[in-house]
Amino acid sequence: MNDDDQREWTGLFKLGALSALIIVIVFFVEIVVIVFYGLPPTSVEGWFALLNANRAVGLIQTFALDVIAVSFHAPLYLALFFYLREGQKGAATLLVAVTLALIGMAVFFSTNITFSMLYLSGQYASAASPEQKAQFVISGQTLLSIYNGTGPFVAYLFYAVAGILVSIVMLQTRRFAMWVGIAGIIGNVLELGLPPALNPPFFMQIDPFLIGIGGVILLFWYVAIAVKFYSQKARTKPAQALSGAIH
Repeated sequence: MNDDDQREWTGLFKLGALSALIIVIVFFVEIVVIVFYGLPPTSVEGWFALLNANRAVGLIQTFALDVIAVSFHAPLYLALFFYLREGQKGAATLLVAVTLALIGMAVFFSTNITFSMLYLSGQYASAASPEQKAQFVISGQTLLSIYNGTGPFVAYLFYAVAGILVSIVMLQTRRFAMWVGIAGIIGNVLELGLPPALNPPFFMQIDPFLIGIGGVILLFWYVAIAVKFYSQKARTKPAQALSGAIH
């Protein structure tokens, strides 16, 4: 193997490690803010008041930083694909996982409302009449219905399934410690939830708790991936690995 091959792999894995660490930082900050300030409000007026009172905390509390974390899942899953693929073992599963992650990313960006709500909150605060305020509330209710609808659920569902599939391949290939694969499965399973329309009342009470536990477990999962990538040596070129997986 020549130096160019080595650098190509090393650069890909280092990018994957950096992506995993950035995701960890984002999720950790969000968890801390949610613990101290609580989950986002359920009403439009509550969102407006939150975003106008403290914009920085409000954006974190309404998961605006997820835009950063979701973006870095693309290079992370690309690095995981090339790292975990060994011959044909797990190649199909990894391709499905990467595809689901990319679809989840597209759905997430198309249904994310945080920055639109931030704009409306500013307009609501500066509105001169009750009629104008009512118009912004109506617009906010439309956005909030998207936030509570099936779109975000589908995005996070795809991400969770992608993580479960990758974790299964981790256990098959043994390129990660067994606990990493198990943690990935448990963490991503806890991130799954029923569609909003099917949520029974008791599930709505325990779901944030389950998601919180899953999120903490996934912090360790991402850190383990980052550490492994930073210590990994090159084997073969990514283009050759991708070609082998497709054929």
